[in-house]
Amino acid sequence: MVINSSVMERILAKVDEIPPLPAVVIKAIKTIDDPKSSSSDVAKIISQDEGLTAKVLKLANSAYYGFPRSITTLSEAITVLGYNTVKSLIYAAAAHGHMSGELKGYALDRGELWRHSLGVAIVSREIAKKVKHRDIEQAFVAGLLHDIGKIVLNQFVRFGFTLIVKKVEVERVPFNQAEREILGFDHTDIGGRIAEKWNLPPELVDAIYHHHSPEESKVSPKLTSIVHVANSLCLMLGWGIGADGLLYPLSDFALQNLGIDNLDDLMSASADALKQDDLFSALE
Repeated sequence: MVINSSVMERILAKVDEIPPLPAVVIKAIKTIDDPKSSSSDVAKIISQDEGLTAKVLKLANSAYYGFPRSITTLSEAITVLGYNTVKSLIYAAAAHGHMSGELKGYALDRGELWRHSLGVAIVSREIAKKVKHRDIEQAFVAGLLHDIGKIVLNQFVRFGFTLIVKKVEVERVPFNQAEREILGFDHTDIGGRIAEKWNLPPELVDAIYHHHSPEESKVSPKLTSIVHVANSLCLMLGWGIGADGLLYPLSDFALQNLGIDNLDDLMSASADALKQDDLFSALE
């Protein structure tokens, strides 16, 4: 192993530099989660952010939802979309700025991490519907944020790339395992730490930590399995694939846990879901 303690310290310092979620995001999510709140209460908070307001209205009027008339007010948009969808959109808006850049360490061009993450979110939602997961939008958010750790680990992977890829090719280990052996952390470790810093629910933290190893999930193995399978399908479909797509093993535990016995049908449904270009546009 090539673990350097000073590198590990620098990685953790970079996690500390990640800013907290914006105050409007935290307040909006708390209001959505309050059973006594109304759509007008949520609208008052979201209206403080012009960009977020525009995204909510754009999504409500997208062809994906197909409402027969134009939605013109924020309160109405929140009502027709539903709280859970609005919450997903809020997380997406908060994450977009972090995830839209180029990640040379993972051989991802500008926008490719975001494209892959949003793709995994959409496929996670489709799988959650299929397996009747209790919270479909939670699966969307978990899929969206599963690779958030890459934004920190990118620069360290970049400088250790040759060693990491050599370990993958020679020892035939998954990219994230090679990350951990070379750097002391992999992107799931860092993603979990960012999720904890953002005070995300334990189920989301767990899914981010263990999306490469769902059999290790202790909090929500079903949610973690959903994200794992969605990530695998997106990689198989070439959806935002980077260097870490090398030797990505699909967990039998995840498939069994979800009761999935026909991956071809699920892949076909996932490919169809990823063609929803208007949804991608609305979430940009």
